[in-house]
Formats: sequence, structure tokens, C-alpha cells
Amino acid sequence: MKVLIVGSGTLSDENLIKKYHQWAELVIAADGGQMHLRKFGLDSDVLLGDFDSINDAELKKIKSHNKPELITFPKEKDYTDLELAINAAIERGATDIVLLGVTGTRLDHTTANIHLMYKIVEHNIKGYIEDEHNRIYLVKNSLSIKKQDGYKVSILPLPPYAGGVTTKGLAYELTDARLVFGTGLGISNEFCDETATISLKEGLVLVFVSRD
Repeated sequence: MKVLIVGSGTLSDENLIKKYHQWAELVIAADGGQMHLRKFGLDSDVLLGDFDSINDAELKKIKSHNKPELITFPKEKDYTDLELAINAAIERGATDIVLLGVTGTRLDHTTANIHLMYKIVEHNIKGYIEDEHNRIYLVKNSLSIKKQDGYKVSILPLPPYAGGVTTKGLAYELTDARLVFGTGLGISNEFCDETATISLKEGLVLVFVSRD
């Protein structure tokens, strides 16, 4: 099942959110993500969180119409609203997850949200984060990505290192390379073919497909 999760971070691209809303078989709003959806005339199937980022009028409307499905959590909890949304997607049988509205000015939140993709990887679910300038993957075994004009590809290892990293379809190829955490070796590569592939034998890498 294809699942779109919308968080309360930065999200202003109407075309982006509408594209994935149409793609998804299930839409989950993590708290203030509901306000992003409503701004563009869209709705969620499931809304969850402690609702500290939703205005009273919207919450009252949701409760009166019994739509979307409402799952309430206390303000003091061990999990972020986004992690709760990912848990819900996994429990409902997600095979693909796209995360929107999970990046922004708070780098601590953005970094934590990137880390949460580990849970998606560990459940063998395909998924990534996307915003207006970036698509972010967490890769355990291999990844294929189609060429996007004007975009760079960066491969960054998570600690302590990623081993056996091999790339094809990128201008600066790697063959069975060892990428050590704390260096910038994999930054800003370029597509040289219609499809690029990245594989590794050990560890994890973050792959950023980014434009200015």
C-alpha cells in the first residue's frame, strides 16, 4: 500500500503535495500536517498526534464530521508525531512511504526525521523524504534513481562507515569503496546516464538528490 505522510514542517509546493496525494492509497497527517493539506483543499484519511499544531476551528470541524479518523496522543509522550505516523503506516501494511513536510528551519527536527527512515528500511519498505529542493533516501542494500536535470547526487555514510560502495551512472564512480563517517567524499556527484545505481555491502548511506 502506498502511504503519504504529511508533517508540520515546511511545505509550500502545491504541485508536490497534490502529486503525492493523488499517488497515495492512504494519507496520514501528523498533527499540523493536516493544516498543510487543508491549505490546498486536500484531506487526510488518518490524523494523529497531540494536536498542538492544529487550530481549534479545524479540530472542531473534524470531530463534528468524524472524518478523518482521529487518533489522539498525550502531549507528554516518548515518540514524535511523525514517528507515530510511521508506526501507523507500518501497522496498516505500507509497502511505499513518502514523507512530506518533515524538513525545515529546525535542524534538530529535520535530522531526527531523517533518522526515522531507519524504521522504514528495517521493515523492508520503500520510502523517502521529499521537499522543494531535495529527495532523501536511507539505503541499506541498493538504490536506483532516474536522472533529474539540474540535480546533484550526494552519498553520505552513517557511522562508523559504509563498505563496498559501488555506483554506476554517476560521473564520479565508486567501486567497492569504503566511505568513512566524517568526510565529504560523496558530496555533489552528477548524473551521466538515465539511471544511477548505488549499492553497498556494509552499513548505511544517506542519498540526497538535490538542487539549489
